[in-house]
Amino acid sequence: MRRASLVAIVCLAASGLLIDAQVRPVYDMGAAGLTQVLERLQTTASVLHTGAHPDDEDSPFIARAARGDHARVAYLSLNRGEGGQNLIGPELFDALGVIRTEELLQARRLDGAGQFFTETFDYGFSKTLDEAKSKWNERETLGDMVRVIRSFRPLVIYSRFSGTPADGHGHHQMAGYLSPLAYKAAADPSQFPEQLREGLRPWQAKKLYRGAGRPDPANPPTVQVQEGIIDPAAGRTYAEISFEGRSQHRTQAQGGIEPKGPQASGLLLQSGVQNPRPEASIFDGIDTTVPGLAKLAGLPDGMIRAELASMDAAARKALADYEPLDPTLIVPSLAEGLRATRAARAAVKSSNASTDARADADFLLAFKEQEFVDGLLRAAAVVVDPLADQETIVQGGTVGVTVRTFLPQGSTVKVAGAAIKAPAGWRVDAATDSSVTASTSFADVGFGRRETPTQSLRYRVSVPADAALTQPYYLKDARDGDVYRWADGDPKALPFAPPLLTAEVTMNVGGVDLTASQPVQYRLADSVRGELRRDVNVVPAIAVGLDTRLLIVPLGSTASQQKLVVRATSFSSQPVSGTLRLRLPQGWTSTPTEAPFTLKVNGEKTSTPFVVTAPARQAAGSFDIAAEATVASATFSRDVQVISYPHIQTHRLYWPATTTARAFDLKIAPVKVGYVMGSGDEVPEAIRRMGVDVTMLGGDILATGDLSHFDTIVVGIRASEANPDFVANNGRLLDYVRQGGTLIVQYQQAEYANRMLPPYPASPPTNANPRVTDENAPVKILVPTHPAFTFPNKITDADFNGWVQDRNAYAFSIFDSRYTPLLECADPGEPPVRGAELYAEIGKGRYVYTAYAWYRQLPAGVPGAYRQFANLISLSKAPR
Repeated sequence: MRRASLVAIVCLAASGLLIDAQVRPVYDMGAAGLTQVLERLQTTASVLHTGAHPDDEDSPFIARAARGDHARVAYLSLNRGEGGQNLIGPELFDALGVIRTEELLQARRLDGAGQFFTETFDYGFSKTLDEAKSKWNERETLGDMVRVIRSFRPLVIYSRFSGTPADGHGHHQMAGYLSPLAYKAAADPSQFPEQLREGLRPWQAKKLYRGAGRPDPANPPTVQVQEGIIDPAAGRTYAEISFEGRSQHRTQAQGGIEPKGPQASGLLLQSGVQNPRPEASIFDGIDTTVPGLAKLAGLPDGMIRAELASMDAAARKALADYEPLDPTLIVPSLAEGLRATRAARAAVKSSNASTDARADADFLLAFKEQEFVDGLLRAAAVVVDPLADQETIVQGGTVGVTVRTFLPQGSTVKVAGAAIKAPAGWRVDAATDSSVTASTSFADVGFGRRETPTQSLRYRVSVPADAALTQPYYLKDARDGDVYRWADGDPKALPFAPPLLTAEVTMNVGGVDLTASQPVQYRLADSVRGELRRDVNVVPAIAVGLDTRLLIVPLGSTASQQKLVVRATSFSSQPVSGTLRLRLPQGWTSTPTEAPFTLKVNGEKTSTPFVVTAPARQAAGSFDIAAEATVASATFSRDVQVISYPHIQTHRLYWPATTTARAFDLKIAPVKVGYVMGSGDEVPEAIRRMGVDVTMLGGDILATGDLSHFDTIVVGIRASEANPDFVANNGRLLDYVRQGGTLIVQYQQAEYANRMLPPYPASPPTNANPRVTDENAPVKILVPTHPAFTFPNKITDADFNGWVQDRNAYAFSIFDSRYTPLLECADPGEPPVRGAELYAEIGKGRYVYTAYAWYRQLPAGVPGAYRQFANLISLSKAPR
């Protein structure tokens, strides 16, 4: 990546302009927002915070540094949290990582920081640093962290973790272990020289801190960063702001109280500038003033001294003269500051200072120029709002864009022109009313009101037929185990790629020429939520998908038939006709062999059922079945997964339109199953794949329905947190068991035992939840003759092969003697966990608490998991 484009992207990421979520940036709007800009103009402070996951960040610290110290701040998370659970929907793994990336961006929009990532994939809970090193390439992960440091160029680095077992999670230990190594390696030109060839340069941060952790009188914090201070412009403390942002981590149930009063983060200095203890600020000993910029960059004494003094004086005067009721009063001061900044950049570029000094100075001055421009636009009340006619553009299609500029009445701002910046190969033409029809939403906003921009220019944007589909850049290629692979040209380490289309409006404000840039978005009105904004996406004309990604084919039958539904969705505004078909393994057949379809409008869908028949004596194994749509000479064979929640931006993920058929020995008793959903999982679909009908049990059925209709009732993961109907009717479920039913409860967190919901006493973990994270850890069957292991499938050690991510989580640590432990398992070097699958007979019925990770194994198609879960739901038919 060329240096110029690199600096631009880092400026965008650090300033939050790439952060485009649904939450409104309330602390960056109006008088409070302009005050933030004016304060930031007077400092060059910057800090990079490092951690492992979304929600690891020290949120109050981030808000204080960004909004109290007015520093450039960013959080570097090793991964995107793909290995966790999802309390708001069924998405897991890569899709969950997209949601959690968005949730981080929403938090950053409130606390004021930027966001970066490495290439690592969250493979799940880890207990040791060694396991993290074995899953992630230590050298490559270190290189990613070095890349971020060299790009962001922070004065201070703050590692949340220490790199020791005290951090707990192995990922935390990895982040703490690598942070000081990255701090050192980023300054060494011999380390990762390929980054230097891309245009990056070595960077030595001035200080490295780590979190102080629990109070230790023998080693008190170097500095206590005070976060309970009220920001006078925002009217809230930095801690309150930060916890508002933290509540955006909805997939992790991180919503909480926004605490008032004194709050502080203790930091321990690990390396760098030494000062008397305790320090008052993490920037003690570092000159972060604007006049100190030249020395900070290593310029010769006296160079650009006058320009920096003019910049500083202009910024101070603007802040002193600022009147929220008439911000135009400070336009002359901000214009003078912008002129001085540009003069400083020109002087630096033409100077005989060293290449590194010139580059470092220009890097910092570029931020100041951006901030002066931002301040001028805010003070002059200039609003640039480019809108697209539609959210999606089909490959080879066109979209109309209106670039609207709003100026207050009597404004002296002179708008010179506008342009649309688009990817290479795209075409942008000025449009006439006849060539592109504007969306009525651009002018008519309802209630008899219309928008009247000061200037409105129309463009027609044409997209090449081979334009790349819009998707998270790091998902374009398949993962390499537990690591994503960035490609050349990717915006490496950023959350997502920059917007496809950007409008640039040139104007003169306060006597200086400048350019205002804004991403082009699609605007829509939701009758409940109000105005929503969406990024513009490139989509295929047709998306083809299957109703399931997994088929289970039991062996032993003379012929196994399965129904597969092929669906096609049109994104085209024109009618599309074609043919749907399946590509089958050798010896397999389908009825019909193909099916015609016609889709007339954008958004229309069609579905065709195909009956797929496996060979009479199908061998065990795994087989792929692919769907495709042929339209004229084009073939479409990718499905789209739309991730859309009210609190985030919409994203589209593209996967091959394939399903995997797993053929293995599987038997199941004829049972009727009810399912109580918890936080969200795909276990009901897995049960249906075994040929068993599943009835979802809502609040009405749980409260008043005839539960005896069901042989087995299964409770989903974390239902005690996510489903109040389950908690309210737990007594009825236990009565159902006493009367002869079978109740299977999947893993629950501490609330389940704390609320005394199990039939007999059981204790949740006190310090750490008993769990086995090694998916290959040996499992011992404690009661081999129990029907859970004999009926209708004979369970052996082989049924624990091929598991993914982990064995179990949230086992009971202590439990009543009336429970019978069925399985025993342990991570290497740890005591066995026996409370992860417990059986009890209650009255005439049976109860099982199973903390084994069925919600991961069943969607992954693990044969042994299906055989074991089939036995569990068949217990009601098993002989006693």
